[in-house]
Amino acid sequence: MSTRPTDANSIKRGSYIIVDDEPCVVLDLSHSKTGKHGHAKIRMEVIGLFDKKKRSPVMPSTHKVQVPIIDKRNAQVITTEGDEISVMDKESFETLSIPKPSQDEHIAKLKEITSAGKIAEIEYWIVMNRFLVNRVREIEL
Repeated sequence: MSTRPTDANSIKRGSYIIVDDEPCVVLDLSHSKTGKHGHAKIRMEVIGLFDKKKRSPVMPSTHKVQVPIIDKRNAQVITTEGDEISVMDKESFETLSIPKPSQDEHIAKLKEITSAGKIAEIEYWIVMNRFLVNRVREIEL
């Protein structure tokens, strides 16, 4: 499994958690005081890494939440075909087919580098057995 449990109290702004089976980044969080018969509550504003939906979970501060294990890697772009990018991992030298990035700035930069005949490198994350392109840059030879 590519997640681990942690206390909701230890989550900070910029952390990653699983909400509705979707890995999300925490944008904002607020703590409420304990009530007369209740527990302290945490309200989070999160956004999904893949679907970009905003969510607002509320939970007790003693609640356990799942945190995704993120594997960050670098790869050299071989070709771009359709909706996928063929890349070669820089550590294991295996070739992979990764979905094209969802962000327009990454797509534009990738087209700019490859159309100029230069070599592109991407930083990609493996989160819950899904690929996410995080950065595109040109390799200086």
